[in-house]
Amino acid sequence: MKKLIALMFIAMLFTFALAQEKWQGNGVNIEHNGTTLKATSTREGFNTLISPQFPINTTLKYSFSIKGENTNGVLAEIAYFNENRTFIFAKNVTFIGKGSFGLKNVEITATPFKEAKFSSLVIVINGIGTVYLDNFTVSEVKPIEKPKTESTTQTKTEPPVTQEIKKETITNENLQKLLIDDEDIKVEIFLNKTYHPRDTIRADFYITNKRGVVNEIDIKLEVYYFGIKVFSYEHPSWREYSEGKTIHIFQESKLPIITPPGKYTLKFYITPVGRETKEVETTITVKPNLEWALFILFLALSLIGVAFLIKKHWKLLAKTYKGFSIGQRFVFFAVVGLIIAAVILALGAENYANDVAIVVYYLLLIGILNEWIEYLEPKWDRKEVREVISIYLLALLMYLSKDTFTVYPAIAIFALGTVVGILRLKPKTMKLSRKLNPQRKGGIEEIEIVGETEEGFIIHETKSENK
Repeated sequence: MKKLIALMFIAMLFTFALAQEKWQGNGVNIEHNGTTLKATSTREGFNTLISPQFPINTTLKYSFSIKGENTNGVLAEIAYFNENRTFIFAKNVTFIGKGSFGLKNVEITATPFKEAKFSSLVIVINGIGTVYLDNFTVSEVKPIEKPKTESTTQTKTEPPVTQEIKKETITNENLQKLLIDDEDIKVEIFLNKTYHPRDTIRADFYITNKRGVVNEIDIKLEVYYFGIKVFSYEHPSWREYSEGKTIHIFQESKLPIITPPGKYTLKFYITPVGRETKEVETTITVKPNLEWALFILFLALSLIGVAFLIKKHWKLLAKTYKGFSIGQRFVFFAVVGLIIAAVILALGAENYANDVAIVVYYLLLIGILNEWIEYLEPKWDRKEVREVISIYLLALLMYLSKDTFTVYPAIAIFALGTVVGILRLKPKTMKLSRKLNPQRKGGIEEIEIVGETEEGFIIHETKSENK
């Protein structure tokens, strides 16, 4: 018992109060009134509040109370430094809260590592917001045997229990964590579970290389809606991933207002150069809001209005379109595509607008090729055959771009070309049949003159199979 009391006394001597230490901020303004530290971030993105560095020869327990105001998210992690006080890596990422939240008591355990001589607590503030820190202490925890009556207290200070608390905290929040952990690399991905149209979807990656040095890691994301790929993104991260060092990067984009509600499957592919691809999968839910409902109502009314105008002027539009050549028809659809791309871009769906712009480029390319052929008028040109070939060429270009559009649009356009080919060849077959069978209905009729009237009119009759 005396040994235990002495050990607790040593731990108390090792405890450092907040008022006696100096903190540093990166992107935050720090105020201290003697008891509570106030940190206000001044810019978008991740901003950090860093505690003083403490020698780490044994397990340390960082304890503090924290609350937030108008934050996009607050995280805490332990940073490790070498003997020159140079940052090595970070570990034990813990999600604390989002938005405005009341005072929370947090404990994070820092275990000693080879080459790590110092450690510090890092509070990460996502975007503009303010956090208040109080009762900050750093205590040394030594593994000792305690009496059974105190075993529960000892269990609470062990690192495995701290890790379990972190997992429960993440489960109770909207934030979700994805983990890739093998002998080569460890990747922690944080993103929300639920979004609304026009929300910013952000994924934070904490990447720790475990072996050698990697100079490039490719990050790819594929998004599926009802099993159909609706979005893909790929970006290489060129930087030095040293062994044991954790690098934090993030990617964010805004969900367009036209995003349909429902569940989306996200597949992340992490590929360190020269190594195998690591894959992790999750789902997010997009829930409709009032803004989305009003937009859908406006869109429906607009489509009804357009349909009414088309119906009213259908004869004029059909006559004008019928007078177009094949090249002019492809250029016409390209112009319509440009208008659609501009509307989609105005709605905030930049990626989909880019996809439509690619299709517009294909339509313009095929249209211009047809215009050249129509201008030169070669003897081998057959209008019907050229039209079908042009549609098949568009299907081929769409198929070659299947990584962007998936294979379904190419299949649909190929089917369209087949239907057009059948319709174009059908009149030719009927005309040839009439020439071979002139007595058939609709064929060439044979007329015989049988007399003449007094007024000079000719009397004739038509021959048939029966007469």
